[in-house]
Amino acid sequence: MKQLLFPLCLFFAFSNQAWSSDDHGHKPSPKHTEHNEQATHVEHDKHDEHEKHDAHGDDDKHAEHDEHETNHVTITAAIAQKVGIKTTQAVAGTIAQTVKAYGRLTLAADNIANITARFPGVVTNIYVNIGDKVEKGQRLAQVESNDSLQTYTLSAPISGVVQGRYVNVGETTSNAPLLLITNTAMLWAEIQLFPSARAQVKVGQAVTLQGSGNSYQGSIAHLLPAVNGEAVVARVRVDNVTDKFAPNDMLAAHIEIAHLDVPLVVANQALHSMRNQDVVFVKEGDRYELRPVTLGYRDDSDTQVLSGLAAGEQYVFENSYLIKADIEKSGAAHEH
Repeated sequence: MKQLLFPLCLFFAFSNQAWSSDDHGHKPSPKHTEHNEQATHVEHDKHDEHEKHDAHGDDDKHAEHDEHETNHVTITAAIAQKVGIKTTQAVAGTIAQTVKAYGRLTLAADNIANITARFPGVVTNIYVNIGDKVEKGQRLAQVESNDSLQTYTLSAPISGVVQGRYVNVGETTSNAPLLLITNTAMLWAEIQLFPSARAQVKVGQAVTLQGSGNSYQGSIAHLLPAVNGEAVVARVRVDNVTDKFAPNDMLAAHIEIAHLDVPLVVANQALHSMRNQDVVFVKEGDRYELRPVTLGYRDDSDTQVLSGLAAGEQYVFENSYLIKADIEKSGAAHEH
């Protein structure tokens, strides 16, 4: 029995010693724990300090980048001419105040001809067809009179195009038109003016008409009063010898009701937005420089410049987007 008790006592003594010790066989003292926490805190401070230094370094890099941002490009005169870069001088100009309205094109009343027979009879010949161009006085058809049995000729009262043909050879005439001729060399734009605009619109005011991809400068010839509560109609004569327009084309009309003379303007097509600001590109020799500008009043073609550009300076007004692309490309290359 004594032989069994001795090994058991040794076992429990060894177990208690192992359970109460740290990794090195010793209990950690409070001072030792405090020392570890302080060391850890110091390490964190060093890490934070390092992060601040890195952040400060990034700011320096950004500042350096902004300082060296590309603001100009150099293009020789030969290349500029080849790609169509054109400049013009910054000068004083006029900014128009306009009213916008809409309408459509119509044929002039005296440019429409319905061809009818003078006397009832039988059509014996027709010399034209739909789409044919005819001159004033040109023969169109022949008719045999029912009364005299004599033939007579129908001639074109105006020059134009045969728009309609309503009879064939051998058919008898009636009171209805046999042919229709129209001339579109002159049209009328009829612009609808609603109450918000009509008080500002007067006869003689300049008008810019836009439609079918074309533009036309004219003036108001007539103002027709409203009928049955409809809108007032402003009529603008449109010379259409080149056939840019056609009857019934829809139009937008910009009617100039006032204008403002300003010391300096630039063409709208010269303006661009870069780096959150309005800019133009100024030419000095072969150097094209990005120039921020402050803008004022604007119309459909020009914008007033308040600052950033001086009268007499040459700025790019045609194909200026090529300069913009080149500066952006140079800036991107600098970043890399």
